[in-house]
Amino acid sequence: MLAQLVASGFRNLEPLVWQPAGGSHLVLGGNGAGKTSLLEALYVLATTRSFRTSQLGDCIRHGSELFHLEGEVESEQRTRLEVGFGREWRLRTVNGRPAPLAEHLAALPVVAWATGDSEMLSGPPVFRRRFLDRGIVGMRPTALEVLGRYRRALRQKRELLASGGHGLEAWNEVLAGAAADLIARRLAYVEALASRLGEVLAEAGLPFPEISLRYRPSPASGLEGAEAVRESLERMADRERQRQLPLLGPHRDDLEILWGEREMGRVGSAGEKKALLLLLLAAHGRVVDAAGRSPVYLLDDADAELAPPTLAAVWSVFAVARQLVASSNRPQVWLTLPVGSLWQMESGRISAL
Repeated sequence: MLAQLVASGFRNLEPLVWQPAGGSHLVLGGNGAGKTSLLEALYVLATTRSFRTSQLGDCIRHGSELFHLEGEVESEQRTRLEVGFGREWRLRTVNGRPAPLAEHLAALPVVAWATGDSEMLSGPPVFRRRFLDRGIVGMRPTALEVLGRYRRALRQKRELLASGGHGLEAWNEVLAGAAADLIARRLAYVEALASRLGEVLAEAGLPFPEISLRYRPSPASGLEGAEAVRESLERMADRERQRQLPLLGPHRDDLEILWGEREMGRVGSAGEKKALLLLLLAAHGRVVDAAGRSPVYLLDDADAELAPPTLAAVWSVFAVARQLVASSNRPQVWLTLPVGSLWQMESGRISAL
């Protein structure tokens, strides 16, 4: 649980010290008030990445040279996290010392919804692969090593194919082991997610058809282990040399999210899609929690596109969260919903209501 956030030089936030308690927090304010920046600061502190941009430099406040974030995390022991970024300066520490990224991620697990996440249903498979990888890292931060190993092998194979593909067999051997490990972890996550999603859907009680998840690994034989992956890669070798591209592997995996028997991205209203994505997020959080890592939930514009009854149903499934921070610019839709603490965001400053 986050006990304190100290931020300076970040987006449009004024220098702040915020001490949220446990339970749910609703941050209200108009467009441009700093609500999303507050949630983004929490996300960057926890993950060292932004959910709005791939370039951390974009998070530096206009006119500043750098941003600095510091947080106190309360769990079995108190942990201090720091993340900073400047033009020629980088900072990432755990209790004042540089630490591996996996250790940093383990300190403050977060589960976040942002506007761009709507692409997960209707966008290309890369968005769903990112979701899968957030899942496996959420369950076990050490999964970063598996992802890194596969990406390094894939990069080497790309370079090899671009230069003619000589010696491809040796790299397929390396790639097969990393691919099989990654596929096994993604499958375990999808199975755990499906189970938790069933619980969440039942609790919400929304009139949805049957929702199912289907993991589509590449190659399909990847579920059978490294040797099966290697054999599939061998059969594809000539085509890969011709195309000069790796055509098989987890970098081409997909996750089907079915609404009845149809892909959710092709059916359902905007409100139904938003509701389902938030319920998937709640299920993801429960998977992380079951792995022994109680997450902080961050829901930006939580009520957007949701009718009041749907919002109430979705909000109810997050009631078990140890700590949740949601933002909205429509205070009237929350009048009948149970919220622990209310905050006002205005011109980058936060105050209690």
